[in-house]
Amino acid sequence: MPDTDFEEEVEKTKIFTIKTQVGKEQNTADLINSRADKSKIKIPSILVTPELRGYIFMESYEKARIRDMIKTVSYARNMLEGDIPIAQIEHFLVPASSVAKIAEGDVVEMVAGPFRGETAKVTHIDDAKEEITVELFESVVPIPITVRGEQVRVIKRKEEDEKKEDKEK
Repeated sequence: MPDTDFEEEVEKTKIFTIKTQVGKEQNTADLINSRADKSKIKIPSILVTPELRGYIFMESYEKARIRDMIKTVSYARNMLEGDIPIAQIEHFLVPASSVAKIAEGDVVEMVAGPFRGETAKVTHIDDAKEEITVELFESVVPIPITVRGEQVRVIKRKEEDEKKEDKEK
């Protein structure tokens, strides 16, 4: 007999969207996970993302059993028709850079570290290291300080200042 490549028919998972009560996404995911364990339903993953309120994504093999199970889960409203390709949600799977929404010239407040509570102007951004360099407003001599992106909160965008100056002219 000649050798042939025998490919097993492997059942693939699909990603389903579950509509939930807004603000209860994590609770819903936890409840679904515990019910699935008790019901012996295989759910490889559940995605809860803060950017998309009122929805969670669930990877599973069994659409009908999932639909029946979520009817008994508090905060779960319903399951949307059809499944979605991973490409539509993979941007939620990559963590956002802590400096992605900060621009040079922005005014930030230090929320951690020794300069907590101080305000500063962003002078440089290092995307690779997720660090920013700022100059404190209250200091007598402007000394550049490098801090991690998550240690600051933007309180005034550079564009806002430019728009205000244009209106004044």
